[in-house]
This record gives sequence, C-alpha cells and structure tokens, in this order.
Amino acid sequence: MPSASLANARNGDRIKVAGLVLVRQRPGTAKGVIFMTIEDETGNANAVIWETVFEQYRKVILSSRLILLEGKLQIEGLVIHVVVEKCYNLSPLLRQLTPAATAEPAVLTLSRADERSAPAHVQREAGVFYKGRNFK
Repeated sequence: MPSASLANARNGDRIKVAGLVLVRQRPGTAKGVIFMTIEDETGNANAVIWETVFEQYRKVILSSRLILLEGKLQIEGLVIHVVVEKCYNLSPLLRQLTPAATAEPAVLTLSRADERSAPAHVQREAGVFYKGRNFK
C-alpha cells in the first residue's frame, strides 16, 4: 500500500508498506519500543516495533535500507502508525537501480556539495566522531 493511501484505510486494517528507511529511534523512555519512519514515492509512513518483534527481526530492522513492513494500521486522530508484526529486507533490490559493470559509465556532474573541504589523503583522527548508539 502506498504511504499516501494509509489515511484512507481503516483503523485495524492489515497492511504492507515498503520504503526507504529514514529514521530508526529507540528512546530510553519508550521501554524498548522502536520507532521507524520509511519513505516511498508518495510520502512517509511511521512504524511502531515492539521489543518482541525487534528481537525476532533485529538484523532486518538494523541493516535494511529498503524495507517491507507488515502489520496492523493504528489510527488515532491525525496520527497514523503501522504496528509491525513482520518485516523483510528489500535492500538487494536497490542494486537493480545501478547500471551493470558492462554498461557505459554515465556522465557525472559535480555540484558545490560534491567538493571536499579537506584533501582526500588527510586521515581523520580516531575518536573525532561521536559514537553512535548501539541497540542492545
């Protein structure tokens, strides 16, 4: 189901929605609940993943860039969530978006955002970046 169609569905409907993973959050105050936001070509979808489902699909949830979520739709006022029961890693499908090794290379254009502020040969010092939170 496209994300834009979620508003037209009924509370409690069983649905499947797929998209690119934008955000995974596991706030300390949420008692182990994971919140995920995914995006397809029609918009965003918010998902709630209970701790038991997270433990079952841990690798899929943490490693997927493109994911299929299956579960129940929860609508409370203007807030719409998918309460996830199953999830599937669709990331290998992203490889089909890149040309094959035998294809002629595309013409690359650079923008100011592609410029580097430091030369490529300069190594970054260890510990410069903040350590990310590892979900346990």
